[in-house]
Amino acid sequence: MPKCLGIYIEDDIIKYSKVDKTKDVVKIESCQVEFYEKSQMIQTVEKIIRETFSLKDPISINVSNELYNYFEVFSALKQKDKNKLVDVDFEYFCGEKGYNQESLESRILYRNSIEDIDKEKALHISTNKEGLYRRIQDFGNVKITHVMPVPISIFNLLDLGTKEENILIVNIEKDTKVTTIINGEVYHVDLIPQGMGDILAAVNAIENDMTKAYECCKNTTIYTHDMQDIQPDDNEHIDDIMPTLYKIVTEVQNIADSAIGQISKIYITGMGTAINNIDLYFQEHIPNSKCELLRPFFIDNSAYSKLPIKEYIEVNSATALALDGLGYGEKTVNFKNAGGAGNGIEIDRKTIVNFFKGLVDPDKEMNAIDKTALRLTICLLIGTLGYAFASHFIAKEMDFKSAQIDAQINVVKGEIEDINEDIININTGRNAYDQMYTTLEAIKNPPEDENGNASTNASATLERVHIPKDAIPNLLYRIVSIIPRQVRITSIKNTENKHIVIEAQASQYEQLGYFRAALSTSGYLENVKSTSGTKSGGTVVITIEGDLP
Repeated sequence: MPKCLGIYIEDDIIKYSKVDKTKDVVKIESCQVEFYEKSQMIQTVEKIIRETFSLKDPISINVSNELYNYFEVFSALKQKDKNKLVDVDFEYFCGEKGYNQESLESRILYRNSIEDIDKEKALHISTNKEGLYRRIQDFGNVKITHVMPVPISIFNLLDLGTKEENILIVNIEKDTKVTTIINGEVYHVDLIPQGMGDILAAVNAIENDMTKAYECCKNTTIYTHDMQDIQPDDNEHIDDIMPTLYKIVTEVQNIADSAIGQISKIYITGMGTAINNIDLYFQEHIPNSKCELLRPFFIDNSAYSKLPIKEYIEVNSATALALDGLGYGEKTVNFKNAGGAGNGIEIDRKTIVNFFKGLVDPDKEMNAIDKTALRLTICLLIGTLGYAFASHFIAKEMDFKSAQIDAQINVVKGEIEDINEDIININTGRNAYDQMYTTLEAIKNPPEDENGNASTNASATLERVHIPKDAIPNLLYRIVSIIPRQVRITSIKNTENKHIVIEAQASQYEQLGYFRAALSTSGYLENVKSTSGTKSGGTVVITIEGDLP
C-alpha cells in the first residue's frame, strides 16, 4: 500500500496531505494547513512528519521562487541538440537579466507548438541551486523523493476525462499561478503577483493573528450583483479582500482571452478557495468559461464525509505533490533527481563513500553491481576529461579564428578608407585638370580677334611673355606625366621671359617634394627652387619656380 506525504511550504504557511494508493483506489489519510514562525520551520516540518507517521514514507515537496521561460526549437532535431539550443537561449536570457546561470538549476518540458507545426515549445523551469539544496537539507534524513513545481503538479488533480480540454487552473496561494492546459497538456504558466498573501496581510493588520485572519477569510462570503441585497452585516473584512480578488480575476480573464483556443473551464484552487462563493465571483466576471472549484479526481463526497469538501480543496497543492510521489505527473521536472531523469534511482552519500572504500580494499571481492558502478565511474571520468579537453580546444580555436577575422576586417576597413580618400582627391582635382586641359587647348589653338590675329588671353591663370609658341603646351603635357596623384596645381604663370611660377598643394610635404624633384631631374625646368610651404586646414601649399630650357 504505497503512501506519500506531500508538503507545500511558503514563508509562513505549510500545507500537508498524506495520500495512499491501494490498487486503483486513492484517498487522503490526513491533511491540514498550519501557520508557523519562520524560525520554527524545521520544527514544524518534523512535527508534521512525526504526527503523520511518515518517517519512512516518501515525501514530495515544492520548488520555491521558480522562473518560467519559453523557447522554440525545431521538432526534427535530436533531443540533445534541442537541449543545447535551449541552453544557449537561456544563457542569453540570463545575460540580459543579469542572472548567474551557474547558480540556477533547470528542467525542461517539451510540447508540440500550436503556433508552428514544425517546432516544439520548450517550457523552461529554473530555481536557485542554493535555496533548493538548503530546502532539501532542512528535512534531514527523511526520504525526499520529489521536489516539484506546483503549477506543473496541479495537473495531477484533474479527472482523466477532462484532460483533453483547454483549461485554466488558478492556484491562489501566497501569490497566484495560472496553469494553461491545451489539448490535455500543461502548455503555459503565468504568475500573478497578487494572492492570499496580500489578503491575509490586510486582514492580519486588523486581527494581529495569522490563524485568526485565515478563519476570517473562511467566514467571508462574496455576493454577486444579483445577491447584494442579502449581504450580511458581519462580512466585516470584505473590503480587505475584494480589491485583491478583483486584480486576480481581471488578470485571469486576460489570460483566458489571449489563450490559444476557447478555454472551456477555469478551476480555482489553493487557499483562496477558503473564501465562500469565490467560484461564483469568477463566473460573474468570466462568463464565457465554466468556473468551479478544483476537486481532486478521486474525491467523493460520501467517502470523505468526515471533512467538508473545501477542507480537501484548500490543500490541493500538497495533494498534487503527494500524487507525484505515487507515480503521477511529469517525472522530467523533478528537481530531486540529477538532470530531471525521474528514474527513481537515488544514491546517497553513504553509498558513495562505501563504494569507494570498497575500491581501495584489496581483500574485498567485487560483485556485479560494484563492477558496473566502477565501469560507469571510469567512463564518466574519461568522458568528463574528453569533454573538458575538447571544450578547451574548441574555445581556443574559436578565439584564434575570431582574432583572424577581426584582423582581416581591420585591413579591409583600411583599404576602404584609402579608396574613399582617393575618390575624394580625384573628384576635387577633376575641375582643376579640366581647366588646365581647356587652357592647354586654348594655347595651342588661340581664338582670332576681329583683325584675324590670334588672341594672347587664353586663360586667366596663364600669362605668356615672349616665349616660343609650343613651350607652355609642352610643359603642361610633361607635367601631367610626372605629377603625383595627391598633388593639385592651382596656378601656372610665365612671369617673364622663360621664368615659370607654379603654385601647388597636397595633404603631405613628401608628395610636393617629389613633384619638385621630378621637375628638376626630368629637365623640364632649370634652376628649380621652391618655398618651404605653408600648411592650412590639413593642406600644404608651396610655390615652385624655374626656367624653361
